[in-house]
Amino acid sequence: MTAPDSLFDALTRHAFAFAAATVACIATAHAATATLSLDVGQQKTWTQPRPIVRAATANDDIVGINVAPPSGVIVTAKKPGSATISVWDSGSASTPAAQFNVVVSPGGGVSKIDGGAQLDSSGTKLRLSGQLSSLERHAAIERAISEDPSKPAPNLVDASTSKFDVQVQIDVKIVEVSRKKLMSSGFYFDNFHNGKSQGISGPSNLSGLVTDAASGNRTLQSATGFIPRPDAFNIFNWGTNTLAVFSALESNGFAYTLAEPSLTALSGQTATFLAGGEIPIPMRTGSGGDSTVTVFFKEFGIRLGLSPTVLDEQRMTLKVSPEVSELDSTLSVTAGGFNIPGLRVRRTDTTVALGDGETFVLSGLVSRVNTADIAKFPFLGDIPVLGAFFRSDRIDREDKELLMIVTPRLVRPFARNARLPDLPGEELRKYDPGYLHMLLLETGKFDSSEFGFTR
Repeated sequence: MTAPDSLFDALTRHAFAFAAATVACIATAHAATATLSLDVGQQKTWTQPRPIVRAATANDDIVGINVAPPSGVIVTAKKPGSATISVWDSGSASTPAAQFNVVVSPGGGVSKIDGGAQLDSSGTKLRLSGQLSSLERHAAIERAISEDPSKPAPNLVDASTSKFDVQVQIDVKIVEVSRKKLMSSGFYFDNFHNGKSQGISGPSNLSGLVTDAASGNRTLQSATGFIPRPDAFNIFNWGTNTLAVFSALESNGFAYTLAEPSLTALSGQTATFLAGGEIPIPMRTGSGGDSTVTVFFKEFGIRLGLSPTVLDEQRMTLKVSPEVSELDSTLSVTAGGFNIPGLRVRRTDTTVALGDGETFVLSGLVSRVNTADIAKFPFLGDIPVLGAFFRSDRIDREDKELLMIVTPRLVRPFARNARLPDLPGEELRKYDPGYLHMLLLETGKFDSSEFGFTR
């Protein structure tokens, strides 16, 4: 053998050695990326070509390992999760001969529940899919999984849907009824004789005394014309030297306010409605020349919050949060040179259960204000019967009651390209009568029909 032949043989041996090392590295890398899938409670034996010296796991809470001499490793799945197992054999020193990942699934296979719904494994988690008939059934499944120690709730992937619509249209009628009652009475008497005037007057009647310089006569001045109650009915007697006036009033008032909002909300979301306004509230920040005034707005009026939760195809719960507020000058405060009015508020918060299209009435938001004002002459005004001539009475009472009539319905949006219903007044949009028609035939009723206008 010549020297060149020896060199060729040496190069060949090195090439084969490099190829063998490459194949070994590829095999090791392939072993490192191997994955073993198990269900909770299962066992599997992993074998190596050479006797195993040692085995270790990154998480022994998920998988347990036992060496089965001479070349086996028993892997036990404890709970859902993943862990890496490293194995050293007789031919490896510091570097593991093999590594593989163990993925532990909750197990149990595919189970049918609640008709079209099913529960199966998805990697290390449980997957709930399909359609459920009600929210109660959905909550019961989640509760059963959370109570199972082998199927903890955090490992649940919820991909289920509902069989029912989850969009709710809520028709609301808000009625505020106000009743007011007022009673007032007063008495005035004056006697003029021989240049002298004597009488009894209620508060705020007399405003002064004027003396004529030429004749010396004196005249009483009155801001109200000697009428005890300018806003009341008055009965008077004016004789030669006397004037007697009696004021009396009893009034009843009635006011009716109606709002009819129609709100739409998804199940679990909140729809709000406000019929009122906003008052500016100034807030001063800083001090001295660096101070600035920022204006915030506070809402007042009739405010309503509605939060529906659809339970199934026929039932739902509805959280209702009405609030009624009104401005009250008696509660106003002055801060930083600004007069800020106060608010009187009535609110409640309740939840009811009802069916699709059913109606409930929420009432009892009653506000009653009684005001009594009696001005009397000391001691004389306390005399029974006769004391009425020495005092002025006023009683004011106002009752307000708020009623809410709520009707929720499960709805779906109109299909694409569907014909929409006519809007109110749509038939009048193109109404353009001629002059003679408007002069001779128009009655102003505007009653529409399929043939036009009916009068």
